[in-house]
Amino acid sequence: MLSSTDEDRSDADSTTLTPFWRVPEFVYNAIYNLYLITVDDSPTFVVPNTVFGVSAAFTGSMLIRNDDGKNPTASPLLWKMLGHAILRTVLFNWANLLIFDLANQRQASIEDKLNKPWRPIPSDRMTAKQMRYWLIVALPLVLSFSHFCLRVGAESSILAILTWIYNDLGAGDDNWILRNLVIACAFKVYNMGSLKVAASSMPVDVALGHPVRISNLGYTWVLMISGVIFTTMHVQDLKDVAGDRARGRRSAPIVFGRVITGWSIAVPVVFWSIMCVRFWTTHIPIMLVCVVFGVIVAWRCVRRSGRVADRLTWQLWCAWTAVLYIIPPLSVWQ
Repeated sequence: MLSSTDEDRSDADSTTLTPFWRVPEFVYNAIYNLYLITVDDSPTFVVPNTVFGVSAAFTGSMLIRNDDGKNPTASPLLWKMLGHAILRTVLFNWANLLIFDLANQRQASIEDKLNKPWRPIPSDRMTAKQMRYWLIVALPLVLSFSHFCLRVGAESSILAILTWIYNDLGAGDDNWILRNLVIACAFKVYNMGSLKVAASSMPVDVALGHPVRISNLGYTWVLMISGVIFTTMHVQDLKDVAGDRARGRRSAPIVFGRVITGWSIAVPVVFWSIMCVRFWTTHIPIMLVCVVFGVIVAWRCVRRSGRVADRLTWQLWCAWTAVLYIIPPLSVWQ
């Protein structure tokens, strides 16, 4: 770790103008730091939320409507627009995740030293003060980008407020239920924003001049997914016990122990696997894939433990949520 003298010197150096011949090195380090800051949370937020938005947009008028409240008739989807929709949705999710991670990691040096030592602060690539400066610059840029380029400024503003509640007000530390609730609310906003961004990128009638709105069915689906997150999100705490304990965070595994926490995740995973496929009255092959995937995740929560095993379980949980997100278009296309 940097001493106070080293940190002050590092901060002083960071304010010095970079010689022009070192600009490529400076740019490379900045990009690599951005990667290190967001790489661990991208499987939890960026990938599944992008899948949610793009998949939901493919359902057309089932989940989206125009601003006069009438469900539009979706035009035939042009697959050549898929890349554009994915890119815009990824940018929305990654940019807002960056705000959260900057706010979170500038306060989590002790925790990250144990759980994620590759991050910029514990690896001495950045100081907390430098990360705070990055946050000061990034926040207005992301809000402006979301509002003017993606037309989801309200969603980004709400995510910024939830980030403040989670990090600066300590909602992520004192109570694991409150923590899950805040994260579930964030996922609701992420998914709503992802759906709007993806739908406005697709060649459907609703994208031709009218702001994208979410239908009643769309809101119901978003709320169901928020329920999934609220009841199972503490799966990510299984792999982070050492750092959470060092920080004083009262996560579920620390409060209840590994066995009870595993069951508290496994049961909802199986429940939501069944509920989501029943909600869309999907066909048997799709139902089997979703339910079997959920059972595998649930089994690992109960029967597999250890840092490596818990990390794999978390990764499979992320994939399981993405599988749930593709149920709507698969159901519509059948």
